[in-house]
Amino acid sequence: MSLLHSTMSRRSFLRASAGATAAAAALGLAGCSSAEAPARLADDDGALVIASDASVIGGEGEWVPIHCHQNCNQMCLNMGYVVDGVVVRQKTDDAREDRFDCPQQRGCLRGRSLRQQVYNADRIKYPMKRKHWQPGGGEGTHGELRGKDEWERIGWDEALDYVTDELKRVYAEYGQDAVICNGWRWAPASAMFPVIGGAVYNTETESFGCWAFQTEALGLYSHGDHPDLMMGPDKYDLPNADTIVLYGCNPAWAQHSSMYWLNNARDAGTEFVYVGPSYNVSAAQLGARWIRVRPGTDTAFLLAVIHEMIRLDDERGDVIDWDFVNERTVGFTPETMPDDAADDENYRDYVLGAYDGQPKTPEWASEICGTPVEDIAWYAELAGKNNKVIFFHSYAASRYLGAENLPQAFMTVSALGGHYGKSGHGSAAIYTWDAGDSGYRLIQHAGGDYGYIDNLVGSPGATGPNRCIEGNSWWSSLAEGRYLSTSVGPYDLGSGDDPAKLRANTPTYHEAREMPVNPRLLFQTNSNFMQTRGNLPTAIEVMRAADTCISLEIKFSLTAQFADIILPVATHWEGNDDEAWGELCWPSPFGDGNGQKQRKDALLAWRPLVKPMYEAREEKRICRDIIERMGFDPDEAYPKSNYDQWLGYFLGMRELSSDLSRWEPVIAWTAADNEKHGANYPEQEGKVGFDEFMARGSYVVERSADDRRNYVGYRDDKLGIGEDGTSVTVADPAWPRPSRSGKLEIYCQFKADNVNRVGLNPEPIKPYANYFVPNRGYQETFADWDAKVKAPYPLQAYTPHYMRRAHTCYDNMAWTQEAFANPVFMNAQDAEERGIEAGDAVACFNEFGRMLRRAQPLHGMMPGTAAIPHGVRTLLDESDPDRIVDRGGSEQMLSDGQQSNYFPQVDGYNSLLIEIEKYDGEPLPADCDRGPFLAPGIDAEDTPAYTARGIYENEEA
Repeated sequence: MSLLHSTMSRRSFLRASAGATAAAAALGLAGCSSAEAPARLADDDGALVIASDASVIGGEGEWVPIHCHQNCNQMCLNMGYVVDGVVVRQKTDDAREDRFDCPQQRGCLRGRSLRQQVYNADRIKYPMKRKHWQPGGGEGTHGELRGKDEWERIGWDEALDYVTDELKRVYAEYGQDAVICNGWRWAPASAMFPVIGGAVYNTETESFGCWAFQTEALGLYSHGDHPDLMMGPDKYDLPNADTIVLYGCNPAWAQHSSMYWLNNARDAGTEFVYVGPSYNVSAAQLGARWIRVRPGTDTAFLLAVIHEMIRLDDERGDVIDWDFVNERTVGFTPETMPDDAADDENYRDYVLGAYDGQPKTPEWASEICGTPVEDIAWYAELAGKNNKVIFFHSYAASRYLGAENLPQAFMTVSALGGHYGKSGHGSAAIYTWDAGDSGYRLIQHAGGDYGYIDNLVGSPGATGPNRCIEGNSWWSSLAEGRYLSTSVGPYDLGSGDDPAKLRANTPTYHEAREMPVNPRLLFQTNSNFMQTRGNLPTAIEVMRAADTCISLEIKFSLTAQFADIILPVATHWEGNDDEAWGELCWPSPFGDGNGQKQRKDALLAWRPLVKPMYEAREEKRICRDIIERMGFDPDEAYPKSNYDQWLGYFLGMRELSSDLSRWEPVIAWTAADNEKHGANYPEQEGKVGFDEFMARGSYVVERSADDRRNYVGYRDDKLGIGEDGTSVTVADPAWPRPSRSGKLEIYCQFKADNVNRVGLNPEPIKPYANYFVPNRGYQETFADWDAKVKAPYPLQAYTPHYMRRAHTCYDNMAWTQEAFANPVFMNAQDAEERGIEAGDAVACFNEFGRMLRRAQPLHGMMPGTAAIPHGVRTLLDESDPDRIVDRGGSEQMLSDGQQSNYFPQVDGYNSLLIEIEKYDGEPLPADCDRGPFLAPGIDAEDTPAYTARGIYENEEA
């Protein structure tokens, strides 16, 4: 009998895989040494038998820690069981008892399926060249065949010659405006371009939407580029709230450990409220009351809540916390206006309609946001001063066009009720490592000689000013050959006690400037922009019009499909620290450059699990080779080795002592450790030895309900976040805030001046959270708003993150494909009116494109809305060039890249207007039945089978 005694579905990964050994390893079917080891698929009673069971039970291998860092922003612990160089099994944290005070760092189903990514048949195994592409530009590029062409295997030297020769040619003929870094600026490869000649990058608020918009100018806090973070209550204070509001949150599908803390609060008697267009799994799990708000109409809803709070307070008093408003905020009343106010419009009078003749009543808002008037009134009562409420938000509601004022309105509701700085109260983001257990980091990095992030030398600023295409216009700007630049950078801090100074995280803007761009060479790295950026039809045009497209890839992604040269990159599982195995290499410690992402009180271990597979190389090594071939010094981009970064990361970690007096090393380090690990770091006493830490996989701070390190945001008598944004000191109070006034700015003159300076909208934004009709909003679902005549595209579609994947990561794994289909969720009444039933294939379409999915009608969605889980792999049907259809179901087919009303860096990912109809064409298979995406021209059956020793069985040399 096997360890996993369960029947295997016919939709097995074995059937979908090309290389037998690779597939076997992915399922745990590989033997100890090679592909010759047989694997039984079933025993006599039909149960799945895994040939590696005996290896695990017999202790023939070892458990090796590896974190999971593919852009879900949680970075949980995984352990891989390695037998003779092959991972035959995975598990998560079980090194300690799971206790609330010292919890296990458990991974989710995505991370625990990563074998299917590492050993998948769609891995890029060796450098490849598109068959009909020739260097030099012109007709020889055959750009019309990108996405359709076949592929040829080439060697590394040939591939790097193509890359460097084309870079030299494009720089010489066109300059840096023609070189496009088609990937994240913090990726290791992005550090290369400032050294070799420059590039055009992107800048936007991909994850954070409008919450990244002037956060600190309003008096809130940003941890780096993570806005409104680390200021909510921690897990010990959540049960002290009577009610917790989850505004647009779905942590059960995103930040998974937060459900632990939220469930604990629920069990203690805390009630929950969920605000959003659909009743999601987190709301259901917590038994939350649902407050319905249509997509993109949140500002109108919150304005009506504020109006109702004013009315109730005027009628009976004791709703608005006037002590807090008068002492800690500016701009709500004439008496609290800030010194820098350019006009005398206070927010209270705006909400009451004094300036535009429109009181922001619940009746006014209900027509826009769809929230029943009685629910708006109930929410206003809830937000009152005498209720212990924690307001948590995600960033989903601010990823709409026209959401520029949402963060300020959200803050204002919380401020009017005085829900800052008190136990059982709070207002902040619930996101990433901070989700549900907020506050300063109890484990932080010392920096200095231990500094671990070196790729930030590659920031776009090094290539010259205004070198970033902003926001949702990425593909359209590349197609048009011009883009608007508005960003200057961090605000000038001034000096001394200058009241105008702001924290360095506050950006400033200038009048929009038109900048040239000429996309001749696109270098894709650490991203999958064709599959994650809107406006896919234009993306296809841009890629096909370029001279050269180079892609660093793990798998045959959509972006790789449209490349000319593909360079295989090792996964973060792969590295080599043994000279006997060949060239030494180490995985990039920080695949997305963001460093420590784990929970504030935990440190996770990781090291290479397996040797680099096939001909894959670590990303920095590839870029160092390119820099050197270009005639420059690679140390300028990468002054530290990956190994040094990795070791310095752990040795530099410090834990805040329980008496708040000092920072203590987490890792103990001795002279013997230096000798063993080839290092020269100072010896130090610590909480756990390095080798023990690596064996256990994590270190977690022991906490308790009366721990002095516990946290309530904005409280005066707490530890605070220092001026450098990371340090914690005892004598750093929460107030004054990092705004001009030192308070929460309900009226923020800096915000209005900064945004209006750009000049994108002739109607100036107000210093307070005013209402304006957004682009691609609910009103545009009507051809005649006043008569309520529907437009051709009457459904508002938004793009939630999905349990199956993190953006596009993990989406090629058959286990998760089968567990989570890829539907379009729609309101049950809307589906019935269109003759659509659950499981029907449907076409989602608008004037920009058309894609196919299967329908899942739900009663828990507002009428007129549809949810299209984000990030699926596109499968283009170009049989009719005038009507390209995506049979994979990508939402990127339905967006034209329109910018927001005022803030150019914002992508309106959740602002899609579409129609849905039943599809009766060629049958649409389930994703898990489709099989992996393979490079045409490369016969999957002939690809080298990877063996345990990292040797290709059919390799000639």
